[in-house]
Amino acid sequence: MTGPLGPRQAAILAHLREHPGRTATELARAFGVSNSLYKQLGRLEQLALVVGVPVWNPDQGRRVTRWQVAPPGTVPPPVPPADPARAARRLERDRKSQRARRARRNPSRRPGPRTVPPVLAAAACKGEDPELFFGPPAEFVTTRQQREAKAKAICARCPARAECLEFALDTGEAYGIWGGTSEDDRRALIRQRRRAS
Repeated sequence: MTGPLGPRQAAILAHLREHPGRTATELARAFGVSNSLYKQLGRLEQLALVVGVPVWNPDQGRRVTRWQVAPPGTVPPPVPPADPARAARRLERDRKSQRARRARRNPSRRPGPRTVPPVLAAAACKGEDPELFFGPPAEFVTTRQQREAKAKAICARCPARAECLEFALDTGEAYGIWGGTSEDDRRALIRQRRRAS
């Protein structure tokens, strides 16, 4: 046996000593839990503390696994080999669910349609990738810094830079690079303006 058992695992072992041959569902009912204890039993089986015996259950019309305390000297079953395709599917599913959670928490950072001053029609960012100026809802700090540096380099050569910054400050643009400033830069500028007035 490797490591101490948790309280639930110890309780399962004690129950199986008194009532061998229970299924995972029957054990769950005995403990008053709604979900099956199959995972807990699998862990105990890997520790060679219990064994599962598959038997035909005519009442259910299928095979069920009945569990009992393992006799001394029981060797744990071999661990099944990892399936890389299954692991990749699970990882992709987890990524999609994480993106969905982030999207619900953080609304889109892209600006909606709005009227911009005519002077911004000749801005240097026109025709550039919007992803460069408006990043995704969740982004690593170093990736954001690199993206913002590239966007600011485009703003540095823009003839409408000052007008763009004024437009962003006047309209309260909360997201994106405007006039060579990031969201944090504009917040600092707004604080300075409030202190000065």
